[in-house]
Amino acid sequence: MFEILWNLAAFIVALGVLVTIHEYGHFWVARKLGVKVLTFSFGFGKPLLQKIGKDGVRYVIAAFPLGGYIEMLDERVHSADMSEEDKAFAFNRQSLWVRTAIVLAGPFANFILAIVLYWWMFMLGTPGLLPVVAEVPENTIAYQAGLQKDDLILSVDGEPIVTTQDLVEGLVKRLGEKSRILFTVQRDGFSQPKTVSLNIKNWQVDDEKPKIMQSLGIYHPLIDPSTQIGEVAPGAAADEAGIKTGDIVISVGDVTVTNWREMEKIIRAMPNQSTNIQVARNGELMDISVVIGSQDDKGKVGRLGVGAKSIESAPYIITQKVGVFDAFILSIETAYKKILLTARLFKKLLVGDISHKSISGPLSIAEGAGTSASFGLVAFLGFLAMISVNLGFINLLPVPMLDGGHLLFFAVEAIKGKPLTQKVQEFALQIGMMLVFLLMAIAFYNDIVIH
Repeated sequence: MFEILWNLAAFIVALGVLVTIHEYGHFWVARKLGVKVLTFSFGFGKPLLQKIGKDGVRYVIAAFPLGGYIEMLDERVHSADMSEEDKAFAFNRQSLWVRTAIVLAGPFANFILAIVLYWWMFMLGTPGLLPVVAEVPENTIAYQAGLQKDDLILSVDGEPIVTTQDLVEGLVKRLGEKSRILFTVQRDGFSQPKTVSLNIKNWQVDDEKPKIMQSLGIYHPLIDPSTQIGEVAPGAAADEAGIKTGDIVISVGDVTVTNWREMEKIIRAMPNQSTNIQVARNGELMDISVVIGSQDDKGKVGRLGVGAKSIESAPYIITQKVGVFDAFILSIETAYKKILLTARLFKKLLVGDISHKSISGPLSIAEGAGTSASFGLVAFLGFLAMISVNLGFINLLPVPMLDGGHLLFFAVEAIKGKPLTQKVQEFALQIGMMLVFLLMAIAFYNDIVIH
């Protein structure tokens, strides 16, 4: 219950910041350019709280928080109660460039927010994991390419990387492709970096819960600990079967395991079942018959009663902290790269290179908000910045109902010399509304049924 409440609180804070900044971008530019704003709303639907400000604007917090809007004076909507004096302040009476600036201001505000958040994050110092290889299981793409344990990955396709996050982003760019990924690695015993070429023709990534590194056969010492037993709980299934501290689990049943997470997943799926566990002890292989125990965790799950061998994390952690000016430049570069990455992934989604199952909805975003917030301010800032970039990008898509749809109307107006008819715009908005609802339905479905 606490986790649900924590995720919900983090989600409300994240969404509140992102939506408010987006709508404030529209609001601020509209007011500066002489357009009268009637309503500033966080959320849609029935108003829960509302207040008329000294500036005459009605400020609203509405029941459905997945978005927001500003309502501007417009003859097409408010002609019945609009005075002649007010007409000069109506949105539809403004020049094309004024209307374009107002619409662009929302997504632009999200990009500015992302830069500010990254700037703050870099000044505070961003911890990360060095991209060190822990295990390279046989018959994986990384193994076939010659990647080895303890390799330090320095670059992906010529782009320098510093952390595992950089590595993941470099790999994400190549999702859905069938060529090769080039790594530059520093290997023990070699003074010069080596190049490793990964053939991704048969690269398979789990659409539902993609683990990019692991799908290639790359494991990290801290992310995916080895299967060496660090402790055995007295009286637990492992203790009863004779599993000892120091044993290295090779397989569970007929499944070979290469890291702790794989082993844990298999064990959890086998409550109260008998199985054979193969371990390496003092250089010898042993087969041990075990009756898996059980515990309650959202239903019955298997429990072996062992803990992983502790790992000294210091050698794998790096903290990047830069000065004010360098942090500002880095924040711009980072936001720009995130925008390009988002555009690339969206293109691959459209052409089918990436499954629609990868689309996340509000539940996944809430979980991400809660998880990042639990890791501290720096992680939460990075999460907010990433979502802010995505929100800005999505709103620029040329879909009626989104900001990009209005920009599409304006582009047609610029070419024709006159706006589209009201009937055509209303029809296009209905199409846009159906597309947006379809996207939301897919996101909700992925959240509830898949994720």
